Amino acid sequence: MSVRELAGKVIGFGITALALIAGGLLVLLGPHAYNDYLNVALGVLLILLGLGAGGFGTMVILGVILDERAREREERLHVTPRSGPPVPPPAWGMGDIGRPGAGGVAHVSEGPRGGGSVRVMSIAARRWDGPLFIGVLIVWTVVALLIAAPR
Repeated sequence: MSVRELAGKVIGFGITALALIAGGLLVLLGPHAYNDYLNVALGVLLILLGLGAGGFGTMVILGVILDERAREREERLHVTPRSGPPVPPPAWGMGDIGRPGAGGVAHVSEGPRGGGSVRVMSIAARRWDGPLFIGVLIVWTVVALLIAAPR
């Protein structure tokens, strides 16, 4: 894994975890109404989410590092080539599998088996689809806030 990728993951998960933990602490320590009973639950939930995000980020980074090490180990593996041609299969097993002309071999010239067929699927995304979707979400949020606003 490159240093840039590692730094990006550390910064991304780290900022997320620290922001959630800081938000939870601010909710717990900040001013609130005397009858705000959900304040403690929200603060604790934010702190737990921050710890979860940090733990998940650590697991992702360690997983990527371990996967990279395994890939390097596989690349280093060298198998000695055979000294001669492969031997025929044993008489007590394998039967006709792999032998040309036998029933256990599927040939390229055979047609497809079953009733399905290959179909091509495509999707066209236009340049304005993303901004339009975000605009609809913003309008939806504003309307919801106006409806739920105390009067």
